[in-house]
Amino acid sequence: MTAPAPMWVVIAAIAVLCGVTLARWILIVGSPAARLVNRAILWVSIGAVTQYSIVAAGHDELAVQFFLFCSGLAAANLYSLAKLFVGADPAAVRDRQRIYNVAAVLAGTTVVLVGAPEGTGGAGFWVRAVLSWTVFNMPLLVAGVHIARACLRDIRVEASLLKQVPYIGLLVLASGWFVGAALTVVQAFDGKPPGTISIKWSWASCLFCVLVALVTVVPLAQGILARAGWDQTGRNLRRLEPLWRDLTTAVPEVVLPADIGLGRDPESRLYRMTVEIRDALMHLRPHLVVDDVPESSVETYATQIARAARARARGITPLGAPPSHFQRISARDMTSELGYLLDLARHWPKARDLVSGRVQVSRR
Repeated sequence: MTAPAPMWVVIAAIAVLCGVTLARWILIVGSPAARLVNRAILWVSIGAVTQYSIVAAGHDELAVQFFLFCSGLAAANLYSLAKLFVGADPAAVRDRQRIYNVAAVLAGTTVVLVGAPEGTGGAGFWVRAVLSWTVFNMPLLVAGVHIARACLRDIRVEASLLKQVPYIGLLVLASGWFVGAALTVVQAFDGKPPGTISIKWSWASCLFCVLVALVTVVPLAQGILARAGWDQTGRNLRRLEPLWRDLTTAVPEVVLPADIGLGRDPESRLYRMTVEIRDALMHLRPHLVVDDVPESSVETYATQIARAARARARGITPLGAPPSHFQRISARDMTSELGYLLDLARHWPKARDLVSGRVQVSRR
């Protein structure tokens, strides 16, 4: 174990952990995996804060027992997370977690009631030490194996270093569980009860506490960017908004009812906006006018759509069949469709101003 860390280092490490925990509970609540991580890190934060407070009050043994109890509840959520990594049904995560929580509470209560191992050697010491090690380390070791395998798999798949960072951090964290379990065995042979290694708040303990927080920083940063609309989805929404607004004004019947089963998250709003723009373009097809060009570019098509929207808004009778070079978009390839609509949106302001007469076109 390294030397004890100064008080300001311990407080800073716990503050970082609690700050990340609070931010995750506010910003990241979407998937079952995210909720499990939130609950696990919450129990770690509660254990760290309470443990340090109890130790500062001079009750080391009580701090050990409470810390281990909170660790058991955190391990229950991490074990459930590991089950998701190996293919467990996400729809049943709540029922499974309820069982794991009950098991963690019963096991933790049993260890607390039995008490900390005392003395060096002896049957009573080893029975209590093995019971405590089994309850608090075995679930983490099993979860660590599943999580490590999943992280190694995803690190090989992901090409982006930014996306690899959470998996690398989680892999290091899982490795720490194995190291901690091994050190618990070593200290048992020295006659020290489980939990002693985490009570002294050494530099290593503080660094591990910060690592727990940093593992979740990248998803948290992505959540903050998404909430502020600065992520890729938010930028796409802003780029499509002028085109969507003008087309749905011209063809209001394509706007989906608010209670249609799409969420309010940015991804759902982008999908909804894409569908409504596509439907509006389909409704405007009969109003399109063929320009004197052999083939239609996106810029030309944007001008045609602007004229068609203006004609429909004025109640002009449709012309009939659409131009032969009309861009048909397949609903099966949403990525290509989104790319095309973003290109169309880029030319839309100029096309709209040209049709409305706000742009003077030079004639040769």
